[in-house]
Amino acid sequence: MGTLARAVAETPDPERAHPALLAAFGRLRQLDSLLSSFKPDSELNRLCRSAGGRAGEDLFRVLECAQTIARDSGGAFDVTIGDRTRASTWRDVELDRRTRLVRLLKPAMQLDLGGIAKGYAADEMLRVFRAHGCPRALAAVSGDIAAGDGAWNVKLQASGQTLSVKNCGVSTSGDTERRHILDARTGQYVEGIWLVSVVAHSGMLADALATALRVLGEEEGRRLAARHKARCWFRRVG
Repeated sequence: MGTLARAVAETPDPERAHPALLAAFGRLRQLDSLLSSFKPDSELNRLCRSAGGRAGEDLFRVLECAQTIARDSGGAFDVTIGDRTRASTWRDVELDRRTRLVRLLKPAMQLDLGGIAKGYAADEMLRVFRAHGCPRALAAVSGDIAAGDGAWNVKLQASGQTLSVKNCGVSTSGDTERRHILDARTGQYVEGIWLVSVVAHSGMLADALATALRVLGEEEGRRLAARHKARCWFRRVG
């Protein structure tokens, strides 16, 4: 996924922690081989080259969440952003939950899961920790965090405050010095330099919402966050 990952597990049994860490990072590598837009042979890129097909459980789960946020945000979040010509939109992706069949309705569509896959990967690392008897754990894939049991102090970039969180996802999206967030609806960079932080029930949801809120702006963004029972913070930095 072209980024760095970190994880922490708190357990009185060090013999349990080491295999849990190995398994969690093994799961991350597996997801990288499935969801990365940087790897030519990832499942995501194979799906794009074949204009669809039956997706594996992980890829389908991420696409399903992505399409939900795309619909709820009016296209502010859109995994078809990989096509910079904007010849396609999220409406050109069809999903069949029963068969996990994905249809890409426009030619040469390129999907990009960069605004959601890292949050999902953090969730999955946390799930592996739980399966290995280490529920007090935290996984961070780039700036996308999944926090497990316990109390984890996380600093929110958009507000500067430190929150004690557990069993949730935390994500920040935005710019610090220059604009780099594209509005999928227009293909243009979003005006202004803002940071948006989100706390939601999962890392995947927080990741997708943070991107969508950065595009929507504060007023619409707060409504979308409330719809998904998430908390959000906005800060203009330039």
